Amino acid sequence: MRTAARATVLAFVALVGAAAGCADEPVDVPVRPAPPSRHDALVDALADDARAFAFADGDWEEDLGDAPFYGLAWLARRAAAGELDAEGLARRDAALAHARSLVEGSLLEGDVQDKVMAALGMIEYVGASGDRSVVPAIDDFVDRLDALTRTLGDYIEAGADRSWALRTYGPTAVTALVALVQAQHALLIGGERAGERIDRVVAIDAKIRERALTDLADVATGRQARGYAFAPGQAGLYDYPNLAMLLLKARLFRLTKREEFRLEARAVYVALQPLKLADAPARYASPYARASLGVDTRDVSTLSSQNYLTLGLLLLFEITGDQRFVDEADRMLDGVAAMRGPWCASDVRDPAACAPACASGQACVAGGCSADRCTTGLLHHVIDGRLATAEDGTLFCSGCNLQTLYVAGYRRALAGEAY
Repeated sequence: MRTAARATVLAFVALVGAAAGCADEPVDVPVRPAPPSRHDALVDALADDARAFAFADGDWEEDLGDAPFYGLAWLARRAAAGELDAEGLARRDAALAHARSLVEGSLLEGDVQDKVMAALGMIEYVGASGDRSVVPAIDDFVDRLDALTRTLGDYIEAGADRSWALRTYGPTAVTALVALVQAQHALLIGGERAGERIDRVVAIDAKIRERALTDLADVATGRQARGYAFAPGQAGLYDYPNLAMLLLKARLFRLTKREEFRLEARAVYVALQPLKLADAPARYASPYARASLGVDTRDVSTLSSQNYLTLGLLLLFEITGDQRFVDEADRMLDGVAAMRGPWCASDVRDPAACAPACASGQACVAGGCSADRCTTGLLHHVIDGRLATAEDGTLFCSGCNLQTLYVAGYRRALAGEAY
């Protein structure tokens, strides 16, 4: 069944003309430089916004889980390019210390999602800085995480962990994210165990394919696609499982140079096309968010999902050199830039966390009342063409803004520009 499933994907890719290159040709990655980035203004604006994000003890407090990866990664890459001032360097060092405290904790205490994100951030830090003093802590975490993954049969089922990510994004996406930790470790840290880690990524990918690759349908439109299910037995087309697998396949090609992984990365991108809502700027639907936001419309796009798809497009360009992927990524960033708007701390904080309640003009921050803080940033989502509001329940996510900074930096790096 597994061989037949893979053969179906590869045959489909060939039919739509997605195959590129021959398996016996040497491949350098990136295949070629990207054209210059045109989103410098977005990066400058977001970098200014980020200075106002609440940050204490190495943690971004308006985060929804991604900042230990993307905040640390962006700061590390900016530092390597000589683009950080003293305040930025202090934040990088504090974020690194916080990430280390997360990965050194027990896997069975706290949220594994936070620890995985912290490990990915630390790996990026090593890749950017060359500082290998934290590698033993990363190695220990990755080994413990891999032991848990083996125990669960290389596919992390819902219920195996208390992480909200499993409930929100599903076991396929979370398992792919765990495999990405090993892939990033092999790519950016290397070392004598890199081959072993690549073998584990290949094995986990095979198990995900066995459990989750199937025929899917977009619930809203009925359009069919062959892709990766949210979980075994669920036939709806969701973005996050396929976004995570797109990233994983692209990294597997870069690590192994095996042509099937490049073909499969293209096939996953094809599978996501029924979710496309608009092209100029480009936006894709985020089906997972309909329930969490309580909306009854297909036209909902979260900032995080747009960031991940943009990153996937950039990795596709990196391994193929196909101009259409970087062009689509640029149109995605156009759409992301249009998500910028105002927000206040009182809109994203839980007022019930303070007793007595805070007075008018104040916000409950870290269990205490302080002056409300209003600023700008990329808002959490777009619904039917309108930006998120406080009444939607979720308005702002600092980690998602840091994602965008990292993704836009990756785009600039592909053009030979500084993060």
